[in-house]
Amino acid sequence: MNFLKWHKEGKEHKPNEYYFVPRYDGKGTSKNYFDRDSLNLYFNNFRQSGFISETYINQLKEYFDYYEKFLGNKPEDGEMIKVDGLDQDIVLNTFEPEEILDNLPQSKITKILIIYNKALVGINFKKNVDMIFQLTKIKNKWLIDYIGADNTSNYSLFRQ
Repeated sequence: MNFLKWHKEGKEHKPNEYYFVPRYDGKGTSKNYFDRDSLNLYFNNFRQSGFISETYINQLKEYFDYYEKFLGNKPEDGEMIKVDGLDQDIVLNTFEPEEILDNLPQSKITKILIIYNKALVGINFKKNVDMIFQLTKIKNKWLIDYIGADNTSNYSLFRQ
């Protein structure tokens, strides 16, 4: 829950740091991409939180690698751009993060499965809002590898 409080407070964003900065090399069919230095600042904020594993960081990297193909051509100076994939809460992988973050006080752990140094934790935030957290224990501390919606099948061993 501490990670969710950290995220709700926007601690992955630091003052005077800019992330998701598009870069454009040349014109037309040239390669467009997110500035790697700005993304590394963003990733380092997660590392410094003490809540996230490198597995999670690698998923963020894959996310930006995928969505940079939607950057399009260089905009005119001052022109606002919309980048597909950046219009959702990237951390929680949802378009409605308030359904989770505004319900932290009444959230409940509904299930836990631990096998050696891996864990799955199911959390309910309100009716029909359930999330799964995959964790790895590293140096006696549980770190988040994955966050996603709990779509557990009725046939799964992880069902309630």
